[in-house]
Amino acid sequence: MPGPGSLATLKRIALVRLDALGDTLLTTPAVAMLRRHLPEAEILVLTHPAGSAVMRPLCQVAEVTPECGWRELGRKLRDFGAEAVLGCCEKRRAALATWASGARLRIGFEPNWTQPVKKLASQVFFNASVAGRGLHEAERYAQLVEKLMQRTGLEVPPLQLEPRPEHYRAAAAWKSSLGLQLTPKWCRFGYTVQHLRQWLTALPEKPLGLVGPAEESWARQHFPDLRLYCSHDLFEYAAVLEGLRVFVTIDTGAAHVAAARRVPTVDVFPAENADFCVPRWRPWQCPHEIVLQPPGSAHSVGVALGEAVGRLWNAAG
Repeated sequence: MPGPGSLATLKRIALVRLDALGDTLLTTPAVAMLRRHLPEAEILVLTHPAGSAVMRPLCQVAEVTPECGWRELGRKLRDFGAEAVLGCCEKRRAALATWASGARLRIGFEPNWTQPVKKLASQVFFNASVAGRGLHEAERYAQLVEKLMQRTGLEVPPLQLEPRPEHYRAAAAWKSSLGLQLTPKWCRFGYTVQHLRQWLTALPEKPLGLVGPAEESWARQHFPDLRLYCSHDLFEYAAVLEGLRVFVTIDTGAAHVAAARRVPTVDVFPAENADFCVPRWRPWQCPHEIVLQPPGSAHSVGVALGEAVGRLWNAAG
């Protein structure tokens, strides 16, 4: 690693972020930190199409598809002239691309010795690493920036997602106090649409249903009595969420969009592996309640959901 004085000479920094929308949003605080502490540097993010809309307002974007192999990704990093690469994605393809970039600074996550092959490989792919264990995802990516800066205790900003005036104008037609993300993901561990409909009776009012384009037909088939907003624009969707008093969602990227606009959120996680998943992927820097969804406990899920919404509902006034 270079001395602190040489950091000022870094002109091109790249991040490899080959994951879905939610994980991409959780990387935006790290990009904001780089902007704050290295304002003269050019920043490039390699990201899948789903994440490109998130990153374009913040930095340069190289949009890649799942078919892009690690050699092609490495070439994109070399073409950019990356001097430092932060491996935010823990997929092997991303680690190989970071190594293939030829950057003099290659920083990623260090697996523990329960994964000995992966740990040894990381020592080849990266010339500096962080453990990143026991932290929220936003804090883990911030650790990569701290490693680059050779500093600790840097402030981690909120998620970065800022709708424009035209998005708020469009969202005004969908004003509601309570919103519910509708997705077949609710129907897991033996639960059904009928269980979800039962859980809705525990809510203080009928919610606005929010759906993605791929799930619109499913939602209209099973919830014809709900007013449905189908999202075709991420920033308009964020503006609709911002108008809610409380938002309810299963553990999807929707929770992170809501967190980016500081919307009080009830986030439902599987009970299995909750000790690992909740600390890493809970809503970041916004009021929230966590409800666990264990197999075969429909009544308890409904009660917990109603109570969690009630607490946020009352806190919001």
